[in-house]
Amino acid sequence: MKRTVILMAVVAIVFFGACRSNKNVVTQEQMGNREVELPCSGYDRDTEEYFGGSGVGENVNMQNARMAALNAAKSMINAKIGGLAKGLSTDYVRTQSGAAQQDDVQRLAEREITQVIERVLNDAEQVCEKMYQTPNGTYQSHIAIRISKKELANKMATALSDDQKLEGMFHRDQFRKWAEEYMRKLKGE
Repeated sequence: MKRTVILMAVVAIVFFGACRSNKNVVTQEQMGNREVELPCSGYDRDTEEYFGGSGVGENVNMQNARMAALNAAKSMINAKIGGLAKGLSTDYVRTQSGAAQQDDVQRLAEREITQVIERVLNDAEQVCEKMYQTPNGTYQSHIAIRISKKELANKMATALSDDQKLEGMFHRDQFRKWAEEYMRKLKGE
């Protein structure tokens, strides 16, 4: 019995050893690649409360490198919420207005929401900044920013309810709650 168990173990080892692939696994390092640490990484992730973005800019002028990084971070957030103005205005207008006025109201709402997004992006909170000087003398800036989803929803609701043509249709508190929920769902997508 003992002999049979040992024989079966040896056969299993030989069998499984033969089944192993003879392919050599090549690592990234063996291919000449190396991992690069990204300054300000993690801040560009969206959370339940914030949209986040980060950017990198390089220039011979430190301020120009900074501005390029900041613009790249804003572009990242704008790309994440790119369809937000159209989506919010379309969905909300459909729930609130009749078919006859829907197109006009939707265009007005989309314009207002787009302007609010631009203003909020210009006032975005900077949460990380790293500046490096490269060996060739240029400056490399890394910047991360974030914008509050709640603040964005509040400002959109205010802008829509302050517009003369839209004020009767948009109920500030109702829209704010609806927009916050809409943006919360964006994180899950």
